[in-house]
Amino acid sequence: MTSTDGEEHMSDQMSNAGVATTPQAPNGPGYAAQPPAGYGYPVAAQLPSGKATASMVLGILGLVLIPIILPIIALCLGISAKRMADRGEGGGRGQAVAGIVMGIIGVVFAAIGMTVATVQAVGAF
Repeated sequence: MTSTDGEEHMSDQMSNAGVATTPQAPNGPGYAAQPPAGYGYPVAAQLPSGKATASMVLGILGLVLIPIILPIIALCLGISAKRMADRGEGGGRGQAVAGIVMGIIGVVFAAIGMTVATVQAVGAF
């Protein structure tokens, strides 16, 4: 009995029980192939982390209220929040950068203020 190419192909796909089998997807059994990036539902943006928000708020308050302590805290929180945002662990990268910038400005203003106060105090003697 001779078989044609179609019969050989069909017999390759049949298992011992006589049920046709299909090759498994590269993602494993029972999983459909993933669509390429850029398709499907849009991904929601991550919400800003609390560190980023606190950094920005403390940076603003440090420029106005307490120019020595708050800018240093804003700078530390901003650096930490920016690193988290860069790793993808949270959002608010812009707020973190704003906190860093205002923290640096606050520290510089505090240093200038202390220098001026020291020079005036020494000049008074």
